Amino acid sequence: MYKKGIDVSKWQGAIDWQKVRDAGIDFAMLRAGFGQGNLDPCFARNADECTRLGIPFGAYWFSYAYTPEMARSEARFCAAALAKYKLSYPVAFDFEYDSVDYASEQGVSVTKTLASELARSFCGEIRAQGYYPMVYANPNYLSAYFDAEIPKEFDIWLAKWPRDPDPAVEPAESGGIWQYSSSGTVDGIAGRVDLNAAYKDYPALLGAKAPEGEYGSEAERAREWCVSRGISDGLRPLEAATRQEVWVMLYRMEGGK
Repeated sequence: MYKKGIDVSKWQGAIDWQKVRDAGIDFAMLRAGFGQGNLDPCFARNADECTRLGIPFGAYWFSYAYTPEMARSEARFCAAALAKYKLSYPVAFDFEYDSVDYASEQGVSVTKTLASELARSFCGEIRAQGYYPMVYANPNYLSAYFDAEIPKEFDIWLAKWPRDPDPAVEPAESGGIWQYSSSGTVDGIAGRVDLNAAYKDYPALLGAKAPEGEYGSEAERAREWCVSRGISDGLRPLEAATRQEVWVMLYRMEGGK
């Protein structure tokens, strides 16, 4: 079983989300923005409409980062855009050909090592902000720009568009969501739209982990407090700590004595 989804940005214009829902679409991935703080002009409306109509959604950020700090900064911009919404699907790092070309224009050659570091920086910060990270990639990028550990560390949103896709059969490279067409048609959307299949029950998975942050800004202040005192690295806030990690944190709290 899989759930039917779409991903959209400003290029789809004003969407009639009621018709989209009535057409049987189960979820949406919304472009929140791109680069250093550029919000997608349709994101707020799309997110508001999905919220109003009860359409589960996630988000993605198109990256123009060419340093790890730029990638972390993009993640913070993305998290700020998402702050007022409850997400039921992941937040994806979208790094594509335009991203590589932009880096080249800035005199930076994107290697597999650098692209993997950018993905980890973005996804690590997104996770620290309380969201479920994901990496968007086509098969070429998975082999040419991301190291073999990336699919083990993060879910993959696979972009692969065969002539006759069968979304009921998940591709081997997929790690949660498969974008199987760039030329779909859905009632309520003028023109073409990307079609997706989700193979994980993300609403249940994210609901169990409370990705929106049960304690809100207090949790973020606590994270900053722990990081500033060297008690914790501040990462993986939704994962359980081992006893060994608790011992180390308590040891550090006492000044290592």
